[in-house]
Amino acid sequence: MKIAYISSYPPRECGIATFNHNLLRAIGFDKNAVSEDSFVVAMNDSENMDEYEYPKEVKYIIRQENQKDYIRAADYVNTSLADACILEHEYGIYGGESGVYILPLIARLQKPLITIFHTILKDPNHMQLTVLREIAKYSSRIVVMSHRAVGFLTSIYGIPYHKIQLIEHGVPDLEPKADNPVKNSLVFKGKKVLFTFGLISRNKGLETVIEALPKIVEK
Repeated sequence: MKIAYISSYPPRECGIATFNHNLLRAIGFDKNAVSEDSFVVAMNDSENMDEYEYPKEVKYIIRQENQKDYIRAADYVNTSLADACILEHEYGIYGGESGVYILPLIARLQKPLITIFHTILKDPNHMQLTVLREIAKYSSRIVVMSHRAVGFLTSIYGIPYHKIQLIEHGVPDLEPKADNPVKNSLVFKGKKVLFTFGLISRNKGLETVIEALPKIVEK
């Protein structure tokens, strides 16, 4: 199956870009290569098309704040041999208020759309609520990564449960090194270590985990 991916993409430094890069390889069953049957429509956070040296799988570039680029990208996907389109959604990577510029693109698409929502807000403002609902309306399937997100979509955003698919956040399939210097570090040796995925930001709630750890350790 040939898939068109709409997302930020490396070498742009962005958590969504990294996620989509890994997803491409996972779906292609080859972590070291991208299937020739799929391509990326990359979101650019600059007006300069040459800002990033994208790999060959990037076939089209959308300048985030250029509305005409979104329409042209939809036409490009429609005339391609793609069987379906995957949209990585985070409000901040699309142009306009709350990423509203993505709506004309998906409304114009003639391919089945699967949307992966990376942020489901508990208290969205009117525009955030409207944008997410519109994306959901045009999506054949919606993917989220937590049970809480499923609850928010149904109770706050009014998204039908049957459109939602829960797929928990994965990690790259790395081959462990026999002699890993990190594991032998005195800081980690003989200790339990907690990890979190994604980039660190204020809204991750990491301080809550840190505050709770002493009581958890006591048990």
